Amino acid sequence: MSNRDLIIFITLSFMWSLSFIFYRIGVPEFGSLAFASLRVVLAGLTMLVFVLISPKNREGIRDNWKVLTLVGLFSAAIPFILFAFSARSVNAGVLAVLNASVPMMSGFIASTFFKDRLSRTQILGLVIGVIGVIILMSENLFGGSGQGAESSSGLLPMGYALLACVGYAVGANITRNYLYNVSPVAITAGSLIIASVIMLPIAVYEFPYGKSISLTAWVSVICIGVFSTAIALIFMNQLIKSIGPMRATSITLVIPIFAIILGYLLLGEALDTPAIIGSMVILFGTYLSLELSIKKMLKL
Repeated sequence: MSNRDLIIFITLSFMWSLSFIFYRIGVPEFGSLAFASLRVVLAGLTMLVFVLISPKNREGIRDNWKVLTLVGLFSAAIPFILFAFSARSVNAGVLAVLNASVPMMSGFIASTFFKDRLSRTQILGLVIGVIGVIILMSENLFGGSGQGAESSSGLLPMGYALLACVGYAVGANITRNYLYNVSPVAITAGSLIIASVIMLPIAVYEFPYGKSISLTAWVSVICIGVFSTAIALIFMNQLIKSIGPMRATSITLVIPIFAIILGYLLLGEALDTPAIIGSMVILFGTYLSLELSIKKMLKL
C-alpha cells in the first residue's frame, strides 16, 4: 500500500464514518424518508457530471441499465432508507459497527447463491460476527419479562440496519457477478442516477414543507449526498483498483473507530458495555471473514 493509497484509505474511512453522524443530525429534522431520498438524489446529481463528460460511461449505463437498477435499489435506495429509520434511535458508532458486517453477509450470499467457497477461517468469522450481533443486541434480546414491548421497539431499529447491510451485500454480489465488464465509475454513476430518479418522487412528497430546517441539517444532507456517497464511492473505486477488493473492503473495520469517536465528540453519544463488547466481536469476526493480514495491509 503506497502512501497515496494510505491517505485515500484514511480519508475514505473518515468520510464514510461521518455519514452516520449526518444521519443522526439530519433525520430528526427532515424525517427518515425525506433525508434518505435527498441523499440519493444529491448523489445522483453529482455523478451525472461524470456521465456527461464521458461517452464510455454513458455506453456502459445504457447497455446495463436493468442490472444497474437492481444495484441502485439494493446498494443505495433501500439501505439508505433503512439506515435513516435506524438512525432515529441507534448511536452512530453502533450503526457503523453493524455496517461492518456487510463483508460477512456478502461472503455468505456469495457462498450460498453464487457457489463461492468459504474457507474455515471465513466460516469462523461469520459465526463470530453473528455472536457479536447477538451481544450488541443483548440488552433488548434478553431484557426482563416486563419489558417485552420496549425490547421489541429497541430491536426494530437495529433490525433495519441489519436489513440495510443485507441490501449492500446483495448489491455487491450482483455487481461482482453481472457487471464485471463495466467500469467502476459507470457502475457508481448508473446505479446512483437510476436510484435518484426512483427516489425523486419520494423526496418531493416527503419533504417537510412549512417546517423550519436548520442550517446544520441542510449541511448534513448535502454532505452525505455529495461527499459521503458520490465522492466517497469514487475514492473506493480508486482504492479497489490500486490495492484490490480484499484490502479495500477492510475499510469497514476502521469506519466504526472514527464513528464512535465522532459520535462521542460531536453528539455526546456513549456506548454501554454490551455495545462495546459486541462491537469488538463483530469487528474481529469481520477481520477473520475477510482473511486479512495486518502486515500485508500495511505493507508499502
